[in-house]
Amino acid sequence: MTHNGVGRNGAPESLRVGHDDLEPGPHPVGSEVTIRSVEGVPGRRAVGFAVAGVVLHDDDEMTVVASISGSDKAERAGERAGPRGRNIIDSLWNGSYTLGVWDGESVVRIHQRGQCWSIWRFHDGHDWSRAWYGNLEAPWRRTEMGYDTQDWTLDVVADGMPGTDDWEVKLKDEDELDWFVDQGVYTIEQAESIREVGQTLSEAMSSAGLDEERKWSTWAPPRDAQPSSLADGWRHLT
Repeated sequence: MTHNGVGRNGAPESLRVGHDDLEPGPHPVGSEVTIRSVEGVPGRRAVGFAVAGVVLHDDDEMTVVASISGSDKAERAGERAGPRGRNIIDSLWNGSYTLGVWDGESVVRIHQRGQCWSIWRFHDGHDWSRAWYGNLEAPWRRTEMGYDTQDWTLDVVADGMPGTDDWEVKLKDEDELDWFVDQGVYTIEQAESIREVGQTLSEAMSSAGLDEERKWSTWAPPRDAQPSSLADGWRHLT
């Protein structure tokens, strides 16, 4: 998170996800992929976390990936700090990773190409839960093993049924974003840009347009879907 530029939708270019070379083509439906959040560390870049999934859809407009419960995941290991004691900054990272699995309900991530977020929903094998999650992040970039992005800490969460009286939308982890500013991970300007993206997404989710637009029934995880594995070489960046 070392660059101070501003990207699409007013978001900071903390990570230049795009490169000068062309991206690979869309990943075939059913293929196993690895989604990585790539963080800037002094003098280089490193994977912050990674999660495995299976492609449900991928084209020039939209990417849909399901991480079935039990799929591989990895995150940086080391001392954690900040609000709720769950964050690792560069100075606390010991250079290794903790390997685990995605537990709880399976999650489906939908990313509209070029947007600075993905929308997540959780599925128990029979139906969607009431929880919605808007993950603020750099626009996804295809790689040979999957997709690279960069998580931007702030999230938008919602609960209930869109378009009804019990539909509630709010920001999540604002205190963690402030803490990262204090630690020098984000500049004040970057954090403000992230908040602006968060407000844009909050307004979109509050309008309840996401439910119809995404047509979520199309993206329910297949009943026979199995947990996915992280790609070989997921730690390495080119």
